[in-house]
Amino acid sequence: MVALRAAIALPPLAALVFLPFVQVPAPPPPELPPVLPWLARPGAAALLWLYHALDPAPAAHASAVLLLHASASLLLAWLMHRLFPPRAALLAGLLYALHPMQAETLAASATAASLPGIVLLLTGIHLHLEGRARAALALAAAALLFEPAAAAAPIVFLLVARGTPLTRQVAWLGVAGTALWLAAFAASHGQSASGWPWLGVFTLRSLFLFFFPLGLTPVPELRAPAWQASLAALAVAAAIGFAMSASRRTAAGSWMLAAIVLLVSVYFLPAGDQQPSMALPLLALAPSAALVLAQTDARLAVVYLAALALLAVSHARQWSDPAALWMEAVRLAPNRLEPRLALAPLLPSAQAIELLIETQQKWPDNADVAAAAGQALLRASRPNDAMAEFDRALAMDPRHPAASTGRAAAWIALGREDAAREELRRTLAAEPCYLPARLAAARLGEPPPPVPCRFTRAQRRALTAATSRR
Repeated sequence: MVALRAAIALPPLAALVFLPFVQVPAPPPPELPPVLPWLARPGAAALLWLYHALDPAPAAHASAVLLLHASASLLLAWLMHRLFPPRAALLAGLLYALHPMQAETLAASATAASLPGIVLLLTGIHLHLEGRARAALALAAAALLFEPAAAAAPIVFLLVARGTPLTRQVAWLGVAGTALWLAAFAASHGQSASGWPWLGVFTLRSLFLFFFPLGLTPVPELRAPAWQASLAALAVAAAIGFAMSASRRTAAGSWMLAAIVLLVSVYFLPAGDQQPSMALPLLALAPSAALVLAQTDARLAVVYLAALALLAVSHARQWSDPAALWMEAVRLAPNRLEPRLALAPLLPSAQAIELLIETQQKWPDNADVAAAAGQALLRASRPNDAMAEFDRALAMDPRHPAASTGRAAAWIALGREDAAREELRRTLAAEPCYLPARLAAARLGEPPPPVPCRFTRAQRRALTAATSRR
């Protein structure tokens, strides 16, 4: 009873640890109307559409995300109380609620949109344990609309229920879930084929960061030489073998096997181009670690949980400073282009130019890098040099909207508004809904192209402000 009462304190604790997210600044309006993954994640897509339509204050959005995380933490703690001894149940709930890896899910709206799926899935499991199979199945199906990787849940049921009275009860559900899981993989065969070589790297990195969450980054370096990828795959295979052997003696091994299944699922069924959400694998990783920690000295468990909470607060605070966040991302993933392009606009122009010169040495034929260099040179009041970079970008990609819009800005800086207008007309003829081009045209008094665009409220507000400043 004491453990259950302590678990009730988990929701405010989970929200308190990640409270710095309330201070995270609002992202700038996207350059194009957001393309939402309706077919892959219709529930999440609808939630993202509502978010863009309402355009809530950053604090309101962060509060809603924290409420979902707190609800999932309470549901997991309650579930563990029904399955585990009191101490292990409390530890599992705390590990899930406080783990720093949750920050990556809570910070980005695309990954946070999977959280309703986690809540629905956990509620469905509770209903299933109460014998309300139809309601549980309905909620599980609804969870798939937000998080396709939840299709692995029946397999998880089978792994963790082996040798218990629940085995027969979940066997039929496990068979159906396995078929659904395989169908989901078949639907993403293109991504699966390209991602297989680095599955071991992702899985091994995730397992390591769960126990030692140092060096967290929104854009991890998962690509590795073939020999390193092979060694990582062998290490994961050894972990699977160890977990299978341990599962014959303890439930911790079964939960670790379930965690690896969930890691594979989120790797091949991620949130679009975003980093896969770790909220689902943590549902199995936390119970696995809790069963082990419950056998150790209580003081060691308290120290470990306190360290996790401090790391979670620190990582959440880092998201409130985008420049510091992306600097760390560049340091941890020096061979990834995305963090460099995200960092450059946040730096002073001189530092941005230096960063992009180094980036061009690694990616000399990338139009995005050339366009970013042009923007940095424009901020440094060097329009002629910026024009040369925009021309390089357009030579590599003649339809690059950022480069052609930047070229128009360079013409304006050179006092050639007529050339800028002509450049913007060409840009909007190719990309009529490209927001920076529409903003620049509005400031010059150019009429917008007669093409309807599904702009968000923030984008429409920016367009209205640009028009009013003419």
